[in-house]
Amino acid sequence: MGNNYYFGNNNMSENNNYLEQIKQQFRESLSLKIKNIREEPQIGSIRPDFIAEVSFKKWQFKLVGEIIKQPSSSVFRHALFQLKSYVSQSPDLVPILVSKYLSEKKREECKEKGVNFLDFSGNVFLEYGDELHIERAGFPNRFPEIRKGRSPFSDKASLLLRAMLKNNKHWGVRELAHEVRLNPGYVSRMFKELEELGYLMRINSKAKLKNQKSILEDWIHHYDYKKNRLFKYHCLAKSPQEILDKLKRMHISERVNYALGFHAGAFLISAHSAFSEVHIYISDEQSSGFLQNELNLKSVDQGANVILVLPYYRHSVFYDKQKVNNLLVVSDIQLYLDLYHYPLRGLEQAEHLYEKRIKAMIEQKSVPRDG
Repeated sequence: MGNNYYFGNNNMSENNNYLEQIKQQFRESLSLKIKNIREEPQIGSIRPDFIAEVSFKKWQFKLVGEIIKQPSSSVFRHALFQLKSYVSQSPDLVPILVSKYLSEKKREECKEKGVNFLDFSGNVFLEYGDELHIERAGFPNRFPEIRKGRSPFSDKASLLLRAMLKNNKHWGVRELAHEVRLNPGYVSRMFKELEELGYLMRINSKAKLKNQKSILEDWIHHYDYKKNRLFKYHCLAKSPQEILDKLKRMHISERVNYALGFHAGAFLISAHSAFSEVHIYISDEQSSGFLQNELNLKSVDQGANVILVLPYYRHSVFYDKQKVNNLLVVSDIQLYLDLYHYPLRGLEQAEHLYEKRIKAMIEQKSVPRDG
């Protein structure tokens, strides 16, 4: 069954209103004449959000539609799956996905799956037979996201994802709260958020992640490494490897909370790309001062080869840090987040890290999508 989402700016519970908006968009964006539109019709074993009998010039056909409100990749892909299922049962139906806004990547995925789309920001695609083709693209999002709930990709909330991705089992609220040192009430509320985004399935009193790859894709979209505070220094060394060797030889007290990130961390985990800067996450001024003194760092505006990073993910960036060659490194997930949009060969290293380290965790343990 569909989700009954309404895209207006006021009352979002009146189903007739969103159907009226869809009719308007069909007329204005696709120039379709609407003979009839039905909400959640029961047709055999299927019950889509709507079916519309429409015409365009000499063509007459039936559109079967799914409407998505949540921006999550999980909800999006489930809607695609539903539409393909409807058409497989009733080949005379023409599938269309309706949303406030679809990114370029999601629009391309729709076309690859043979699904038409219409978003209320102006992007449309409709094919029928060999002759009818309507497409307009490139319109920006007219509905920037304003979430009433707490984002699962925020600092503290991401602790849940980190723990559940690492150990993809059924978690109880109190068990997970104890694992990540958060209030059980907060964890319970986040379970609800994750469930609404299509990321979590419940079995009795416990919960488990599903669609892990979609979670990571959406997390990349929300995460911005530039929100970290970066302090640039120069260390007297011929190469990044020499800086890492100096770190290895140092006696670093447990009171110094640090972990290597970005390219330097990935180099120790699964080397692939050349790099010239060593990023070191630090939690406080004491840790920063220790590293500045021991590495004899000089503050610079240009030519930095050591960057101390004060994280905006201050609660979660050190979760699941790992020891490699006597050095501490942030988790594989954190490395992936930092590198994916990093301009200097970051995507190349991130994709290598995914294939070599993260893919087995994300994909092989993934819970199948509904349907």
